[in-house]
Amino acid sequence: MGICQTQVKKNQADPKFMINNKVDKIKNEFSATQDTRYKAPGSLQTNSLKQINSPKSTGYLVPRCQQTKAGLMKLAGQISNSPQPGQVLILEMSASKKYSLMKKLKGQDAKQILSNNKTGIIVEMESFLKEQEESLQYVKWLQKAQLDHPNLNRILEIYQDQNAYQVIYEFFDGKSLSDLVSEDKRISTTQITQIMEQIISIISYLHSLNLTHGNLTLDSFQFKRNKNEILIKLIDLKKVKIKDFESIEVLKFMSPECLNHPNNYTTARDVWALGMICYALTYGNLPYTFQQNCDYSQTLSIIRMTTIQFNEPDSQITQFIKKMLVHHSKTRITLSQLQQEQFLKENKVKLQSPQEVLLNNTKLAKPCCILQEMILCYFVQEFNWEEYIQIQKLFSEGDQDMDGYLRKEELSNLYKQYLNEPNPQVLADQIFLQYDINQENGINNQQFLSLASSRDIILTQRNIEIGFQILSANKKEITLKGLKRHFNSDSDELIDEFIRITNEEKILTLKQFQKLLQLLI
Repeated sequence: MGICQTQVKKNQADPKFMINNKVDKIKNEFSATQDTRYKAPGSLQTNSLKQINSPKSTGYLVPRCQQTKAGLMKLAGQISNSPQPGQVLILEMSASKKYSLMKKLKGQDAKQILSNNKTGIIVEMESFLKEQEESLQYVKWLQKAQLDHPNLNRILEIYQDQNAYQVIYEFFDGKSLSDLVSEDKRISTTQITQIMEQIISIISYLHSLNLTHGNLTLDSFQFKRNKNEILIKLIDLKKVKIKDFESIEVLKFMSPECLNHPNNYTTARDVWALGMICYALTYGNLPYTFQQNCDYSQTLSIIRMTTIQFNEPDSQITQFIKKMLVHHSKTRITLSQLQQEQFLKENKVKLQSPQEVLLNNTKLAKPCCILQEMILCYFVQEFNWEEYIQIQKLFSEGDQDMDGYLRKEELSNLYKQYLNEPNPQVLADQIFLQYDINQENGINNQQFLSLASSRDIILTQRNIEIGFQILSANKKEITLKGLKRHFNSDSDELIDEFIRITNEEKILTLKQFQKLLQLLI
């Protein structure tokens, strides 16, 4: 592979790699974050990584340097982000004995991001004080509800200490739908369709369990972009059990029949709220105009006096919204009817298959050095496990002779099968040339993982900061010793590259770490 986005070629007279002039420029760009001179690089043997093919890993090839504790435990089935119903117990111990604090979420004192002390797996934690009776009710309900839906953050564990219950969820690096409205102003119809399909799906699931939410707002949901797809999660599950009777924000999404009866929770009330959410996504605001610092009674008065207006009354999306915003609850559309609406069917976009996404990534990925490669592979495991598995499956499928490498012909076959490339062999030749792949062996698993991963999704600022905390053991710098421990690797490639990148200091600061990874996007 190249060195920090440049290519490295072998010198016939010297077994070590020589660096061309372009590398100096890239090196200087990275070194601008430190006041040290740099040394010439050592030998980089990118194809010398040992690999294993273990029955315990379902046949997936796992490079030795990728054998993090988290990765191996996941492959062995010892870690699951999808616990089976009935497995969530309240453990008589504080979560701090198993997890370390990575980051507190802004504006949400009860929510934190944690890292498992042994495996490094990232999770979210929400605390509920025992002194509050509703907290006990909610935690007990969580145990019995056994909720399982792709648009819900799955519950992994529940802990308790003297003061609080600590609920551990799967990690979801998202932002509120209200942020999406304020960011984009005009959201495309296809994006609205994707969002509404998922919102309708999760609320329908709750209704099927005789559960109504009743307090839905834009902030009830978080979103995360994944290529051309928007993923949605319902994040305020607590409100299904513990109702909020005096929230001004909830009032703005409340159905007409409930304005005088705010404790009346029905499925029709949820449908109205979905209509208001869809209205905000479509027009960039709610149909009401509120002055600053409106109190509850003033807000209620404005809502009662407002007649909802539509900019495009005859458009398909307007007709879709109107069916949810019918004033009489008995004639309001149901969620099951809503799922059959022509608007959702006609605007549904055929999403790329996982194989198409991954192979297209290989065509766009910037070359990287061995250190960037290892860090990227570690990030894929920790922050996007589902994609990690998909990459392993695709590599295993392409490796027809099971030698642990993708030769040109094998890579070409994948391009032809999934991308319908007119000249797959030419494309494979370009990939091998661009990324300086060993012509005899081919692409090893780690190289393929770094090429196929969705870097723009994995290498977010939030993930980089959390990753730095993990690899530095919550200190101010990353050391070679720490990297070797986390990567479970003593390879000469890692040692040489770390020394070359860090120079005499032999440490990576957060600023340098960010720069190193941002070069990959």
